[in-house]
Amino acid sequence: MGKKDDPKLMQEWFKLVQEKNALVRYESELMIARELELEDRQSRLQQELRERMAVEHLKTEKELAQEKQILNEMLEVVEQRDALVALLEEQRLREREEDKDLEAVMLSKGFNLNWA
Repeated sequence: MGKKDDPKLMQEWFKLVQEKNALVRYESELMIARELELEDRQSRLQQELRERMAVEHLKTEKELAQEKQILNEMLEVVEQRDALVALLEEQRLREREEDKDLEAVMLSKGFNLNWA
């Protein structure tokens, strides 16, 4: 039996892969937390913009500039959220594929699957 087929080495390798996958999933959780922060920020910006736009009197240049800045920031937050959602979906699909590949390798080597 060659070194690359050593069961202890294979078990250690699988353990490291599982640890890597756990870290990747933790990273996903952090991205979800960021998504929630962006969602909250967008909501607060929308509320602030509604309050400013509700005022019907003639607005100063400064007030108009502030409204424009809020609107631009809202658009930026929406773009960040969209990018984050796309990244999370891509990562979710990649993780699913990696899990399937790892499971196939483990089964082909005759190892039990006991995912933590």
